[in-house]
Amino acid sequence: MHSFTAQILEKNGFILENGDWYSLTSAISKNEALFIKEIISNSNPQSTLEIGCAEGVSSMVICSSISPNAHHTILDPNQYLEWKGMGIRNLKECGFSNFDLIEDYSEFTLPTLLKSGKRFDFVFVDGWHTFDHVLMEFLYINRLLNVGGVVVFDDVALPPLNKLMRYISNYPNYVPIGSAGPFYESNSRKVLDYFKRMISYIILPFGRKINNEFFDDTVLRSNSSLKINGSICAFKKIDDDKRGWAWYKHF
Repeated sequence: MHSFTAQILEKNGFILENGDWYSLTSAISKNEALFIKEIISNSNPQSTLEIGCAEGVSSMVICSSISPNAHHTILDPNQYLEWKGMGIRNLKECGFSNFDLIEDYSEFTLPTLLKSGKRFDFVFVDGWHTFDHVLMEFLYINRLLNVGGVVVFDDVALPPLNKLMRYISNYPNYVPIGSAGPFYESNSRKVLDYFKRMISYIILPFGRKINNEFFDDTVLRSNSSLKINGSICAFKKIDDDKRGWAWYKHF
């Protein structure tokens, strides 16, 4: 990891061009950065994609982890409008040039990338966090991602994204490969999950088909069993999408 990136993660901020100190407000943590770095190290992607740049921490981690011949594409419609270009400034501060920025929304850019024939080996998703928006992004990522590639989602402890991770975990051409970072935000959530596990043992004899009709998926499948029990998680694409036209599984 680049020394400047490591310094930002350790100090949780950096100095702006005017000399003022800026504390991070929208960035991955050190544990999440190490998780991304390890995945890239294990998969050696040559073409990477990121949705959301903000202060540029995840972008710096990705650019410093990929090989010198690899290229990183960043989608961020608000990099200069909202973030004053600080993410790109930080990338340049590190001396990176193996990236390009597309200042447009994912709902417009992803279809264009797909139609142009672009394909990626690694995708990091950290943009708008509503269920429908990230589902839309995954619809295109599923087609943009090469077999053997990895997609990583941030902030998966949020209810809409946790629900979406459960949906993606049903895809026959994806396998979860791990998660990192804290998932639980309160002791009450831990207690609730404990009772859900107890209920799942009690209803087990009734069978999955009946249980799907009466119980929420969080009762039937724990976050840990799906490897989504963290703030960030990853799925590997192991095959082309061969689902039928009316495919559906409970989530």
